Amino acid sequence: MANTKIELALFGVGRIGPTHLNSIARHPRAHLKYLVEFDLALAKKCLDEEGLEDAVIVPANEVAKVYADKSLHGVIVCTPTPTHQKIITESLRAGKAVFTEKPLAHDSAAADECYKVAEECKLPLLCGFNRRFDPTYDSIIKRVGEGAIGHVRYIKTTLRDTMDPSWPMLGTIGTCWVDLLIHDVDLACAVMGELPITVSADGDAFADVIRKNNDFDQAIINLKFPSGALATVEASRFCNYGYDQRLEVFGIGGMLEGANFHDDQSKLYTANGMNRPLLQPSFQQRYRESYYLELDHFIKVIQGKEKLRVTRKDGVAAIKICETAEKANATKSTISLQW
Repeated sequence: MANTKIELALFGVGRIGPTHLNSIARHPRAHLKYLVEFDLALAKKCLDEEGLEDAVIVPANEVAKVYADKSLHGVIVCTPTPTHQKIITESLRAGKAVFTEKPLAHDSAAADECYKVAEECKLPLLCGFNRRFDPTYDSIIKRVGEGAIGHVRYIKTTLRDTMDPSWPMLGTIGTCWVDLLIHDVDLACAVMGELPITVSADGDAFADVIRKNNDFDQAIINLKFPSGALATVEASRFCNYGYDQRLEVFGIGGMLEGANFHDDQSKLYTANGMNRPLLQPSFQQRYRESYYLELDHFIKVIQGKEKLRVTRKDGVAAIKICETAEKANATKSTISLQW
């Protein structure tokens, strides 16, 4: 298997699916055999755009033919969160490795059940926390672990998305706590190498479509870790100046920073001041490389070349922390966590 193409099936080409199709198209060891999608016209369009026309489009109600294909090595799940658990468990029981977008399931208990099935089937289950694979953040995680800034005192993450308030799916996706903030919650835990012991949170809704669905489009989560370090995870669904994603890790010996990505890194200085290109417009551009590296890791895990970098503990903990944040916000309290 180490020298053969890894045969893959991808489920769903909504918001994130095309990004993974692009990674597959670029990877020399990946081959897309099936695309499972109920919108056949959209599926064909996405495949054509990436030069993956030889993939077979399978309607969602005919997925049994995908599971029955013994040549298929792995499945990538890009469908809405409520569908994840069923696809994950059916794929694992059909003998396929699984790489799923976050959150792995609709709650932490369901996520843990998915991992139990993976262990029973002796197959890898990778949750797509792609920030861990971003070269900038991966470097920060490693340098913190090596003691580059000494004892960490504080972590600050900023995530301001450029989602269109008129996007029709906005009112149907998961709450901001589990859908939006989970990436940076996981990032903070990865940086610290430990899980928080207390959680508090607050948020508000500024867009009507969010308010009508009893959700928030601006929120913060505050975490305290066993080492004493504090973290603030701040997120917004809407940002009018580009995709704003930053990380600061402050320690007794200095600070590590992951700054924003611009269209290019040039700066223009004139008598009127300094000007530079816009921030990249969305997460698809900002994290293009991390999605590719995440796929590369999944392929190497299937080949037996690497061990999973996102474990059962990581996948379940991130959802549990976000569930706790939602409860902390609702009760206006600080909640302790036991692990």
